[in-house]
Amino acid sequence: MKKTALYILVGMLCACTPKTDSVLKTGNWLFAFQIDDKDPEQKIPFNVEVLNEKHLVVSNADEQIDVQEIAYKGDSVFIKMPVFGSEFKGRISEEKISGEYFNYNKNKVLPIPFEAEYGIENRFKISNENALDLSGKWKVNFGEEENDSPAIGIFEQAGNHITGTFQTETGDYRYLDGVVNGNTMQLSCFDGAHVFLFTAELNDSTLNGLFYSGNTYKEKWSATKADGAELANMKTLTFLKPGYDKLSFAFPNEAGDTISLADEKYKGKAVIVQIFGTWCPNCMDETRYLVELYEKHKAEGLEIIGLDFEVKPDIDYFKQRIERYRNDLNVSWELVLAGTSNKKKAAEALPMLNKIISYPTAIFIDRKGEIREIHTGFSGPGTGEAYEHYKTETEALIETLLNESI
Repeated sequence: MKKTALYILVGMLCACTPKTDSVLKTGNWLFAFQIDDKDPEQKIPFNVEVLNEKHLVVSNADEQIDVQEIAYKGDSVFIKMPVFGSEFKGRISEEKISGEYFNYNKNKVLPIPFEAEYGIENRFKISNENALDLSGKWKVNFGEEENDSPAIGIFEQAGNHITGTFQTETGDYRYLDGVVNGNTMQLSCFDGAHVFLFTAELNDSTLNGLFYSGNTYKEKWSATKADGAELANMKTLTFLKPGYDKLSFAFPNEAGDTISLADEKYKGKAVIVQIFGTWCPNCMDETRYLVELYEKHKAEGLEIIGLDFEVKPDIDYFKQRIERYRNDLNVSWELVLAGTSNKKKAAEALPMLNKIISYPTAIFIDRKGEIREIHTGFSGPGTGEAYEHYKTETEALIETLLNESI
């Protein structure tokens, strides 16, 4: 009898003990940000494939983001994104997760609630098999007024599935993924920094819709089909002010050493000065391209310096951010803390330039130390042909600079 009572007691204690070893289930998950307290159906979804409990992949159209900083504590999971270090903190309950997302790359960190459900592959529901074809280029305007914020929409569609991006004079919205139901479009993305949703309806040959950035920003946008749409030339937007003939600066790197273009390392070299921020997805895309360019041409005399404009002008914060940026993107050139990400303050740090209107901005300097071109913004891989055109032109410019004598 005593043994029987003991077994019963042990069984009861085991039954009451909460499970403490919950892990992500292998397979497809649909994550969704909750962006409207008044409308729980208004969400920004994105796709995740869990390869194992320590490795998952975030997908946006052709983009595949490997995530391998995953930790567990009891029934909670902590997922940290590469490059940007933003984080999901959630509680696992069978085949669902609920919690909050934190983007630490902002002055004020406002968590966004999220939910995730296992076994769902479709980002958006297909409610109407009949879909208008929205493929091609569209002349886009963000805001209430005409030409308030011009852009070009670039879309590719197959059946109900649509992908694409918006290209602007200062960058692009990277990889967007979604569906078309009848005359209604939905596109979204999450890349570790951007949390975007675009909705639109086509009526009388005009797309009219809303753009959501996280749960704090909403804006109207409209578009008309225009295969010949063009934006201002990126080479004309940023330039040296009258009275200046060269770029000059002196900023500290993570070791505390002051780095300047006057340093012996850069004399007689072709140099790219990249104005960037570790919080900036377009900067990440440009940096990946510059890594390829640097590996190809550094032996011929190419150098790069990255001027980092951070959310906080704090050297310890800079060191922390730069370590992750270097490691995740394989950056081997000098990176220096140039100031805060406020564009007015950035312009004050580089008074010889007319203004800073985009992160990133790339300044191309020849072997004599003279500025040859300034590229404002960056057309990343999500823009397709525009990205290929940018690479072709930039490669030609670098070869020209390297083949010139001092």
